[in-house]
Amino acid sequence: MPRKNKPGVHLAVALMLILCIVPFALGESRRFGGRKEFLPYTRNLPHINKVELLRYSVSEDERTRDLTDTRVLKGVKAQQIASLWRRQTYTSSVSACHNPAYAVKFYSGGQLLAYASVCWSCNSISMITPNLSRTQSFRAGDRKGERLSELFRLAFVEDR
Repeated sequence: MPRKNKPGVHLAVALMLILCIVPFALGESRRFGGRKEFLPYTRNLPHINKVELLRYSVSEDERTRDLTDTRVLKGVKAQQIASLWRRQTYTSSVSACHNPAYAVKFYSGGQLLAYASVCWSCNSISMITPNLSRTQSFRAGDRKGERLSELFRLAFVEDR
């Protein structure tokens, strides 16, 4: 004799599936959401062996920027920054200001691959080398963006 399934069982199974799938669907995608011309210098940045960080001070009227300090990182520290740079969440948003506190240069075998200024105020990156005409936005306030900011900041307090 065939057994009848109760409607409540189907509903419970459907709810369980939804509760399991929704958190994954809301998670961050590995898909690149930024401008395609930035892809080789962000998500697809090649292997690097040296990172140069530059720190700037910005005048009160935000019209001038002065280079205040530089740091060269090699080995594990350079790889850590490059890896985190690749994993940022790049978006298609448009920046508002671009008053960078930092710039970063990525090198491979002594050759400059990318040179970018980074603004955590408007969440944007401006590519200096190569000279790309627009800025690339990223989620500077999320966990990965804050960690990148922390690594930049710590590079200037360490080795003193």
